[in-house]
Amino acid sequence: MGEKRIEFRPIAIVVSGFVLVIFVGAGLLCLPFAVRSGRPDFFTALFTSTSATCVTGHTIVDTYSYFTGFGQAIVLLLIQIGGLGFITIISLFMLWLKKDVTLSDRKLALQAAGGLKLSGVKGLMKCIFVGTFGLEALGAFLLAFGTVPKLGWGQGIWQAIFTSVSSFCNAGFSLTGASGEMSLSGYASDPLFLLTVTALIVLGGLGFFVWCDILSARFRPSAYSLHTKMVLVVTGCVIVASWAAFAGFEWNNPGTIGDMSAGDKVINSLFFAVTPRTAGHYTVDMNNFTDGSYLLTNLLMFVGGSPGSTAGGIKTTTAAVLILTMVSAARRERQVRVRKRCIDNEDVISAVTVTIIYVIAVILSVFLICAVDGGKDYVSDYGETIAGGIDIGTVTFEVISAVSATGLTMGITAELSVFSQTVLILLMFFGRVGGYTLVLVFSETRRPAAVTRLPEHIMIG
Repeated sequence: MGEKRIEFRPIAIVVSGFVLVIFVGAGLLCLPFAVRSGRPDFFTALFTSTSATCVTGHTIVDTYSYFTGFGQAIVLLLIQIGGLGFITIISLFMLWLKKDVTLSDRKLALQAAGGLKLSGVKGLMKCIFVGTFGLEALGAFLLAFGTVPKLGWGQGIWQAIFTSVSSFCNAGFSLTGASGEMSLSGYASDPLFLLTVTALIVLGGLGFFVWCDILSARFRPSAYSLHTKMVLVVTGCVIVASWAAFAGFEWNNPGTIGDMSAGDKVINSLFFAVTPRTAGHYTVDMNNFTDGSYLLTNLLMFVGGSPGSTAGGIKTTTAAVLILTMVSAARRERQVRVRKRCIDNEDVISAVTVTIIYVIAVILSVFLICAVDGGKDYVSDYGETIAGGIDIGTVTFEVISAVSATGLTMGITAELSVFSQTVLILLMFFGRVGGYTLVLVFSETRRPAAVTRLPEHIMIG
């Protein structure tokens, strides 16, 4: 009688990998030489490690002021691992060491990287490796033109590297505390800096498979897969529409971009249209946003980037499938169609399910945080005391930002109780692996349900 073999599902490996990275990172951030002064606090380290690994950007302490260079390097490493994905990192090392990649390893790497074809795993891994570090290096070079004159060579280059990696991985962490600024507010009038960060965010949010598909097709749109076409169309439409909307909402708002030059208004509006899609950087105090910008930011955070990317949210393709499903339902079509192609029903079910789960997570978390911290006055990141306390709108913004792995904040994160901060930790983890995990569960569970009776219709709406 042979021993019973324990099988580990890919989903368990992915989730366990992220948990392991988070706690190892928290342990390293708790080392005495990781913080500038005082005794390291484990909860602060855990919150920061979770936020970095889940490429969120939420913080309860200023990264530059609290952590030493070593601590900052650990945060940067966690961002890189979280952005690429635990399994992707392992696969890259296996290729680097010229180790054979088994079939199960290929499947796992494919799922982690957002690929669609098993035969192209090695090419996908190499594309990810070269593309990621190449773009981050180019981004750091361009950002240095803004940081070095401000901070000097040493700190300037380090901040350029940190910001480039953070932007590409859609993390939202920054070291601008070195110059006494919040996020990227000091670069609101630097077109090269903002456009570079914007480009890094967009490229990181497209997805690794999209890159490889574009390169393999030699930039011929007709040869792109349906997935790539959908990602590019949805991303482009969302950016252009949001750009115009933010410009219209904030053009004359003195609390944000109203006092800037016309050129700076246009560039900052573009930046606002991109950064809520899980990047988390900001250049103005978002407490001064108009209601339209506030609502649009929530919507953009919830949607997020694209599958297989460094971004979070329900993903652009999920949003597109939901819209296409409504259109098909209105036309009484049995299949969801796009450009004479049918979308698999399993993908439609997954899109609907992921969205519902995210909505439930948001509603439940808002309820819990409001129950514990509702009504408390707080001080924003810009030092402003917000009268009237933490309201449901502010909490909702914070929750959506956490679950979508964005990291944008109205300035209440550090003011919340440990209980509410723990809720945000769970949300950040769920936002990085939750929806993605759910899709994997559905893809691996294909046992047909037993049908005992003929299907019946019910009334909807």
